[in-house]
Amino acid sequence: MPEPSATARAARTSARTAAITGVLGVLFALLTPFMPVQQATAALDWPQGGSLDPVTAPLVSYVPDRITVSVPCTAVAELPGGTGTLVATGPVDSPDTLRRGLSIAVNALPDQRRLLEVVVRNTPLLTVDVAALAAPNCGAIVFTGDAKQVKAEVTGIAGPDGQPLQGSKENGFDYRPQTVGVFTSLHGTVADATRIQFHADIDTRYSTVPAPARWVVIVLAVALILASLVALHRLDVAADGRRHRRVLPDGWWRPSRLDSTVIALLVTWHVIGANTSDDGYILTMARTASEAGYTANYYRWYGAPETPFGWYYQAFAWLAHFSTASPWVRLPALLCGIATWLIISREVVPRLGRATRSRFALWAAGGVFLVYWFAFNNGLRPEPVIALGALLTWCSVERAIATGRVLPFAAAAIIAGWTVAAGPTGIMTVAALLAGVRPVGRRILARVRSGPLDRRLVIAAYVAPVLAGGVLLVPIIFSKLTASAFVAKTLMQSDVGTVVDTKKWYNEIDRYSALFTFTADGGVARRFAVLVTVLCLLLAGAVLLRKGRIPGASLGPGRRLLAVTFGGLLLLMFTPTKWTHQFGAFAGLAGALAALTAVAIAPTAMRSPRNRALTAAGVFLVLGLSFSGPNGWWYASNYGVPWGESTVLALGGIFFAACGVSVLAAGWIHFHEPQPAPVPGPVRRVIGVAGRQSPLTWAAGAVVVLCIGSMVATTTLTQFSSFSNGKANLQTLAGKECNLADFVLTEPDPTSGLLLPLDGNTRDGLAGPGTTGVSPDGVPPIINATTSSNTDDSSTSLDAMARLPQDTTSGRTATAGINGSHMRLPYGLDPARTPVLGSYSQEAQAPAKIVSKWYPLPAAAADQSLITLSAAGRFTDDELYLEYTTDRTAAGTDPKVAGKKAFIDIGPKPAWRNLRLPRTDLPADVTAIRVVAVDDDLAIDHWLAVTPPRVSKLVTAQRLIGSTEPVLLDWTSGLAFGCQRPFAHRNGVAEVPQWRITPDQNLSPVTTEWEGTLGGGPLGWTQMLLQQEKIPAYLRGDLGQDFGDVMRLVPYSPARAADLTLGTRTVWGTHTEAPIRKDKTDS
Repeated sequence: MPEPSATARAARTSARTAAITGVLGVLFALLTPFMPVQQATAALDWPQGGSLDPVTAPLVSYVPDRITVSVPCTAVAELPGGTGTLVATGPVDSPDTLRRGLSIAVNALPDQRRLLEVVVRNTPLLTVDVAALAAPNCGAIVFTGDAKQVKAEVTGIAGPDGQPLQGSKENGFDYRPQTVGVFTSLHGTVADATRIQFHADIDTRYSTVPAPARWVVIVLAVALILASLVALHRLDVAADGRRHRRVLPDGWWRPSRLDSTVIALLVTWHVIGANTSDDGYILTMARTASEAGYTANYYRWYGAPETPFGWYYQAFAWLAHFSTASPWVRLPALLCGIATWLIISREVVPRLGRATRSRFALWAAGGVFLVYWFAFNNGLRPEPVIALGALLTWCSVERAIATGRVLPFAAAAIIAGWTVAAGPTGIMTVAALLAGVRPVGRRILARVRSGPLDRRLVIAAYVAPVLAGGVLLVPIIFSKLTASAFVAKTLMQSDVGTVVDTKKWYNEIDRYSALFTFTADGGVARRFAVLVTVLCLLLAGAVLLRKGRIPGASLGPGRRLLAVTFGGLLLLMFTPTKWTHQFGAFAGLAGALAALTAVAIAPTAMRSPRNRALTAAGVFLVLGLSFSGPNGWWYASNYGVPWGESTVLALGGIFFAACGVSVLAAGWIHFHEPQPAPVPGPVRRVIGVAGRQSPLTWAAGAVVVLCIGSMVATTTLTQFSSFSNGKANLQTLAGKECNLADFVLTEPDPTSGLLLPLDGNTRDGLAGPGTTGVSPDGVPPIINATTSSNTDDSSTSLDAMARLPQDTTSGRTATAGINGSHMRLPYGLDPARTPVLGSYSQEAQAPAKIVSKWYPLPAAAADQSLITLSAAGRFTDDELYLEYTTDRTAAGTDPKVAGKKAFIDIGPKPAWRNLRLPRTDLPADVTAIRVVAVDDDLAIDHWLAVTPPRVSKLVTAQRLIGSTEPVLLDWTSGLAFGCQRPFAHRNGVAEVPQWRITPDQNLSPVTTEWEGTLGGGPLGWTQMLLQQEKIPAYLRGDLGQDFGDVMRLVPYSPARAADLTLGTRTVWGTHTEAPIRKDKTDS
């Protein structure tokens, strides 16, 4: 046989290298999660420092892996008064300690007997008469617990029947107690009699770093995959004999007028535009990732990591090290937007054919792309990078087909892998890969048939690097997480689910249904973006099917663009959630599709006037459906936005009428064909002007103008004196970075702001002449609150998620207040200085009225700009109001009423809330005020209760909370309160927050449920450890807007943070930890 040439030998070497390194790269990549890691270990041991002082250690997993408690029998005698708690895993006074934790306590019975009770999760394990514990041979009360069994026993003595004193539960239910620390009624230092031993092993399965062996596998996997790609490149070069081509051709960076317009609008929207729904959620996860050692979900699922999704969030973690200002942390979205547009205009559109490069098509692409970006992608959600990744995947596939090389297809696999890892929506990139499999596969088979090498070797040489590129992300993303932990957390997340049920593929209709709700989900821009994409698919597809190609457009790329967009929408069915946010991933593809459709419906391609009239009817229908929704945006982005709560004028009806006229015109033209239908001169001129651009361009331009115009008006007009995204972001550029925290005014000490009546008698200040039918205890003990009356539903609705009921408990106290009231007062008001009167009665109903005494007003001051009053019940502006006088006031005088003014009441009714009135709404010469409240409705649920008026000193939320104290920021508030520091968590234990900031009253029940016990969120342990005390707070310049609540978190029992016993151990990726306990019920 003749010796192979040098070229053949080189090709064989490259093929073998590509095949071997590709296969090994895949194997090493998939092996990574199973390799060993160094896991941090943590345990809670108590007592600490020789002291019996309680300690806090809120476990992020709620329960320890294992727990052992041993209490000497002699400790019982050391309890103050002979009763109390020996050991508990929650505060002694917390009602959740018995319900969900462990309590070993001595309780007294009515017959004076004392019993030792060991209770775990409301289940008594052991009850022993304290007299039996005084026996000399009594050893200790011992409790042990793990996922299979909990057991309590008293060692050294037996029961009256001679049996061991013990009790246990092992019926398949996980009784492990929730642990937020160790608490006791004992005091002082540890003595022999009180030498308690408490030990709990903490779940740290996610606190891992790669062990040396895993590092070796990671490096080998990445190196082998890169080597296989290099070998693949050599095979491509050997096959076609061409040199490497430039990735970016000449002129790629030269901007056009359209480029400047699109980029300028993207930058403008970045500053003044609305944000996305999950920005606070994602930013908080990113800010706490460094301390935790991994990116945890933070608000749910027991601190489980986001892996394999969420690598994109690491960018925000890096940015947050420098600043948490909104324009700064959202820079990746802006950069993705600019990059996506440049790729559309320079890579995608040129590949679609000569006609699509026209200004006609490019402006249509720009308009649709901008609507998508404005509606979905101006925040921290992963859709911007997914939109960019989807477009890059399509471009790489097209380059592979155009050049006949396989390396670009491997690059597409790499990009698709990373796009999927950015978020589940990235699954849409699979459509682009599938679209390229057939032509690329044919090219590979052609090389197999024409080459001298072994067929199997050649196929492996081309296929292995592509597969290796697809798994390149695996060793990087799974550098820390073990396979066992990943499986456990995935099963747990599936089991726990979300507040709404996790959706199946056949529930995809729910995503589209949400577009037509009258909420931010169904805003004008969101509806238009999705509906115009569907219209483009129909129009371009119809032309392609009717004519076999779109005149002026390339057949192959055009067909694949349609297939990839349609396939992406189909693949979206397989994502586990059905939020409308995920449509933002189609921004790039939809922009390119708009350019193709503009060519398809241009007069040169669609020559029939009838068909063009029907196309116009379709565009008008999309506009009509879009403008039938509100111009609504998420949360604080919607404050003061024109038409944010209503339809935009009557444009929806106008566009529907235009749709009908276009259909009639199409019919008129149809019955006149083949003769041209008569067209009036004015109509001909309008058509001539409109025909200079595609109807898609005009329609998208209208929505872009609405978005930009409404946000400019919000920034400069409607919210000029208050908060808006634009104003806050512009202030950030001037150095004030605290966003909404600089606009929220609070009353740190509302009691100090109480006004004194003229006669100085605080006790009877509310009970002036004419007061009747009320009493100090005229408030129901439990108040069921409804939603806020002054909150915009379109900005606070969580997609299609049903609102949950919210209860506000008033309650009673044993100690009477200043006027004899036993009602618990809200907002930290001191009952010893705050009288209260109410008209509620469970017995006979009678008319009631409150006319307070006159309260002199203090001198006006910048930090005392509001008159406030805490009230509860159901009433209108005519039933509770303020009267004022301009007479000189002194004790013993009877000033004349000069006028009256209603308070601003934002609800929720009938809960306790703070009515507010700017002092500037009163005449400048007002000297005193009084409160008038009337309840002449005899329905039992119609009542009211009031406290005296206040003029408190106001400070901003930023001054009150600062930037150093730990805060529980509900997930809707994380971006708006960027200067506040979220509580950290490390080694499975969370830092105890001192404050909580919640959204408005409509959304607060949803965030509370999401973050609560049943979801494994932080509220599951904060409510066991802390009490919430609302601070009166108001949005400066927009007092009728419900921004949410600022709450001070007060411990049930003062305690310091525990010192953990830390260590490390090396475990393999298959190492199994204790099961994650999932709360099926709140117990």
